Amino acid sequence: MKPAPRDAALLHTPRLSDADRADLAEGVALFNAGQYWESHEAWEKIWQRHPEPWRYFVQGLIQAAAAHHQLQRGIRHGVIKHLRNALVKLEAAPADFAGLELAEFRRYLQKLLDNVEASERILAPSFQLRFIPNL
Repeated sequence: MKPAPRDAALLHTPRLSDADRADLAEGVALFNAGQYWESHEAWEKIWQRHPEPWRYFVQGLIQAAAAHHQLQRGIRHGVIKHLRNALVKLEAAPADFAGLELAEFRRYLQKLLDNVEASERILAPSFQLRFIPNL
């Protein structure tokens, strides 16, 4: 895992274009609908348009989606790897970064990671949280 960048620019959401807002919202809607691969694709469009450190944050969203895709496929080590990486990247951003309620989402991801690490096989979580946009 890479440490969070020390660049202060991550403390503030960069200026989002209309395309960024649309792709961010599309990714959130797809994630909430359980279409994790597709949410990854929507967020990757943003990732391709921006430099670091914004790119670092978007990669965290992409890794959260990848973890859930691996969860659907029953690939425990993939879930753990992607959740750990996503949490590192998402922790570098303030709780309301990019208009998203990240604090609650990070708690959900950590709880999911804890549950998967504590079990020997993949089980559907007994809890569920939708990624709540505040756009």
